[in-house]
Amino acid sequence: MKAFRKFVTLAAILVLLVALGFSWTQTEKDLQPFLIKALPEAQVFKKVNSSPSIYQGIKNRNGNEEKVGYVVIDEAVAYGGPIVIVTGIDLQGKIVGVIIADHKDTPSYIQKITEKKYLEQFIGKIIVAPLSIDKDIDRISGATYSSKGIAKAVSKGSHEVARRQFGLVVQDDEEEPFKFGAKEIAVIVLVALMLIGVALKRRRLRWVTLISSLVLIGFWYNTPVSLANIAGLLMGHFPPFHENLVWYVFLIGIPLITLTLGKNVYCFWLCPFGALQELTAKIGGGKFKCCNKSIETKIAKLRYVLVYMALIGAFLTKTPSFAGYEPFSTLFGRQGFGIQWLILPVVFFASFFIQRFWCRFFCPGLLINEIILHLRKWIKKMSDKIVLYPANQIKMHIKHRG
Repeated sequence: MKAFRKFVTLAAILVLLVALGFSWTQTEKDLQPFLIKALPEAQVFKKVNSSPSIYQGIKNRNGNEEKVGYVVIDEAVAYGGPIVIVTGIDLQGKIVGVIIADHKDTPSYIQKITEKKYLEQFIGKIIVAPLSIDKDIDRISGATYSSKGIAKAVSKGSHEVARRQFGLVVQDDEEEPFKFGAKEIAVIVLVALMLIGVALKRRRLRWVTLISSLVLIGFWYNTPVSLANIAGLLMGHFPPFHENLVWYVFLIGIPLITLTLGKNVYCFWLCPFGALQELTAKIGGGKFKCCNKSIETKIAKLRYVLVYMALIGAFLTKTPSFAGYEPFSTLFGRQGFGIQWLILPVVFFASFFIQRFWCRFFCPGLLINEIILHLRKWIKKMSDKIVLYPANQIKMHIKHRG
């Protein structure tokens, strides 16, 4: 039985690694429909540049080919991954169409951008315009990273058309300054308070960090750690550091802290959703026991299946947001899709009676931290072997000579 479990575990890991490898491969997507949408006046498209891809739009008039404009395909990195944008430009150097051809972002963010008619802001803009967020283009609240990524892709693409096809001199896009504002300061202060509390074993300080995290990281800034972020990290989607310091604090800094301390500090000291569950349990009692300890342990293994299937789905679809089944965005961002709107009320109600209901049975974050702690044990075990091996060799050598 033990050998069978080992075989199943290794097979599962192998399948996961193959799926991850597949997510790194490039697949050609048929962009013809998007070219037509971006420049509907054109009937035929001829590629005139490869990096970025620029197409000349042509229509037939009385048997003669007539140039009507250009279409450029470019991309930029948003919070969840790259966004591919197709931009149509007429012969007067004005943008006439902007289409999202592909994206790896959370679907609810893209839906918000579509509903708010964000893309219409670019229509009529000249191709030498900077198209910077908050100066030329208004961002969409609740989808800031997505709207910034789209603006950057349109700007980069249209500027290349201006240079290569119109022969215009265009000033390079200004590099975004290092973003270090209220959100970044709040997150770093909360992490520092967490470390102080853990080091000094101040349980009251834990409540300070939890409630502050619920208010700031949860409701105010809506930036809790999600499995979708971890899937994006594994798939190689790294947002620009100078614009996304908080992402790196959570996705790189917190795991390193966990690995160093040997404690799951984020879940029990900083997680905003964990904080909410502890507060609801205090209100409702949180002492309901649905089953004995052994059965509860078996039910808790359900999160292994959920995390595994979510990651497999994300890797095979090459979409990190596929893995984000947690109800975080539904609660904190008041947006979500499909089953998330069903999960949230169930979890919220159950958390009044069962202590940390989501954490104990479904949370992927708890499982990821368990893996990090297992990794720490393995590293320690291997380092002990490396240290002990020379010492044992010396002892054997002395004994042999004696």
